[in-house]
Amino acid sequence: MLKTIYFMLAACAVGSVSAQTAARPDPADPKAAVPARPYESAFKDYRPYVDPDVARWRQSNEEMGRLGGHVGHVPRETGPARSGAKPPAAAGHGGHK
Repeated sequence: MLKTIYFMLAACAVGSVSAQTAARPDPADPKAAVPARPYESAFKDYRPYVDPDVARWRQSNEEMGRLGGHVGHVPRETGPARSGAKPPAAAGHGGHK
């Protein structure tokens, strides 16, 4: 039992010694060596904003008239899916009286 305790203490001592790092250089020392890292700008992939091409207003109005107005953008539900739908609930209080 005593040998096991000594072995565990020795293992802890070796582990703590191996975890120690070399002394860091003094940050106030101007001659201290520093690791070289190349400078990378935060704006290297920056793309400036470009205004999109604007359609002529007359063409836009004619297209809206052809599509049936704003509602024409969304396809209308027709056929059997529409006929089996429930009627809308009564307004106010969720249909309760």
